Amino acid sequence: MSRDPDKLEQLIDGLARSQPARRAPDSLQAHVLAQIAFQVQLPWWRKGFAHWPQVARGLFLVASYGFIKLAMAGVVSVIELVRTSDVAGVETLHRTGEAVSATVSLGSLVLHAIPPLWLYSGAAFGFVLYAVLFGLGTFAYRTLYVQR
Repeated sequence: MSRDPDKLEQLIDGLARSQPARRAPDSLQAHVLAQIAFQVQLPWWRKGFAHWPQVARGLFLVASYGFIKLAMAGVVSVIELVRTSDVAGVETLHRTGEAVSATVSLGSLVLHAIPPLWLYSGAAFGFVLYAVLFGLGTFAYRTLYVQR
């Protein structure tokens, strides 16, 4: 036998083509044909978007655009309503926003004060601990639950 890849490919191709065709089991064949018949009988709106009529596709896209525009207008109007002083409790919202902003600023200052080597070392240590925990969980599962 030579080591020529083309001859090996021809040999494998010949062997594969010489195999007799196998029939699917009758139960599988009946199930597949029933599923195909069921898919054919479905109405167009239950099929994929590509099977919809052109008019329905166009109306769906127009309606989707309208709903998106309506949702964005609703968000903008709620934001404008909250910005006005007519809303009860707007001061609480402003104080909450300031508290969140101050917390984020403090976190940023603390994060920049830690040397990068410590951050990378901490991340690597956390990854190692996670890997050890995963390994211990796998060991415990195989020891307690997997039957040999």
